[in-house]
Amino acid sequence: MRVRVSPLALTYLAGGFPHPDLIGMRDPEVLFRQRRKDTFGTTPLESTITLLDPSFPSMYDHSMRRLPIYCFVLLVLLSLAGFIYASSTQAYQDYLYQFDVYRQKYSDFQVAKNSYDKFKTLESQTTALEKTKIMLAQRDQVLRAYLLLLNEELGENQGLNPTTKQTYQTLLNNEVKFLDSHSQLIPAVGSINDAQTVSTQLESHYIILQTSMRQIIIGLSLGNLAILSAKYDTLLQNAKAIILTQGSIFPQDKLNTINRWVLQITDKRSLYQQKINQISSANTQLQINDLQELTRRFDSMTSQVGEAKQYLLEGTSYLGELANALRYQD
Repeated sequence: MRVRVSPLALTYLAGGFPHPDLIGMRDPEVLFRQRRKDTFGTTPLESTITLLDPSFPSMYDHSMRRLPIYCFVLLVLLSLAGFIYASSTQAYQDYLYQFDVYRQKYSDFQVAKNSYDKFKTLESQTTALEKTKIMLAQRDQVLRAYLLLLNEELGENQGLNPTTKQTYQTLLNNEVKFLDSHSQLIPAVGSINDAQTVSTQLESHYIILQTSMRQIIIGLSLGNLAILSAKYDTLLQNAKAIILTQGSIFPQDKLNTINRWVLQITDKRSLYQQKINQISSANTQLQINDLQELTRRFDSMTSQVGEAKQYLLEGTSYLGELANALRYQD
């Protein structure tokens, strides 16, 4: 299900005035689905999964001397085959529900507004005002649900350091407080001009809201990648330790190949870290007053997150090959 957000337009004034789309409103859905993709996946390791098949022939005997190699191979498969996240399903479902309600209320608002624009009667004006207030309240509610979903994601993310997580949670709390305060203004709206004023208060805050949301989304992606890179580092260190202590069992030409592979795996990790450093720096500097520029920078960082993940995927594939090579003596 792809959620698309209708423009938030309250165009009672002649000619209307532009309102930004809630671009970030689709991000929780993307984030929810993407977090289950922010894993190394099984594809790079499909060629090595048969290592766990008892019928797969092995040229090794079962001596205790080779047990560390078996343990390393098993660790590669268990650690990189997938990544299980805690569930924020309920928060996601709450968001989708609130958004569906918003779409309906927005549709009702448009019908009432069009009727008022056409007839200009007191009755149509009263109905339009009522539907406008309902739509404005639900707009705050769906944004609040969005923020609560991000907060759930933060709570589940174990890759963020406590200081960064606290910073993001503070941003979310501030935005929730703003929305709660804004919602309290709506019941007192008594005219279309009042509705215009209340709506504008949210719009004037919108760039700050979007900046906070997007910083947190990028931060969550970095947190997920940090968990995976830590597993990557552990496996690489284990491999190096095995090669150091067990390397004498391999022919020299194979040992040379293994060492070359380790360097390539290490290089992928270095390229990943360079990309992560660039993203982290850009994310902390995401303080912009132009929504279009904010979107451009966010899209750029999102693309870089994909590039960083790709380095880990490639290195993971190499780790799978290394695990397979360490199983055989020649």
